[in-house]
Amino acid sequence: MTEVDTAEAKTVDDEDLAGLDEDGDETLILISSEDDTPKEFEISRKAALMCNLVKSILEGDANAKKIPIKKVRGDILELIVTYLKHHNGKKPEEIAKPIRSVKMERIVADKWDADYINGMTKKTIFQVILGANYMDLPSLLHLGCAKIATLIKGKSPEEIKNILADDSNDNKQEENKDDQ
Repeated sequence: MTEVDTAEAKTVDDEDLAGLDEDGDETLILISSEDDTPKEFEISRKAALMCNLVKSILEGDANAKKIPIKKVRGDILELIVTYLKHHNGKKPEEIAKPIRSVKMERIVADKWDADYINGMTKKTIFQVILGANYMDLPSLLHLGCAKIATLIKGKSPEEIKNILADDSNDNKQEENKDDQ
């Protein structure tokens, strides 16, 4: 084998070993498996790789195109996919701790993140936090937790209890209605 042949063979081998980072334009389908009627969301491979769950699945099966996401409802997965598409594989700047403001715009570097999380109800934020935790998506998990921290920052224990209990009281009332 000549030096040129060796160099060409090495290039081909390098391409074969490119792995998860190759072909950023390729798309994947994330499927919400928690619902009776699963919803499918198309997303670029690059964006989806922000989730360590997706990364692990693709490490096990590099040819996977459809990835079921268990324990995450379709409406919540849609919000998570929106977040992933916005960041498109670029990890956002880390949120400084401790939280120094009650305004999300002052806490996050990207105004879009503040608008995104501020547009959700507390109940939805908690569902997104659980989904981000399950999907192992640290940046979204931290964003959701920072939002909850802004809601309770500087509040008395009683006020915190009321803030965090609002949605759960609604659920208990609904459960009681179902029982009757």
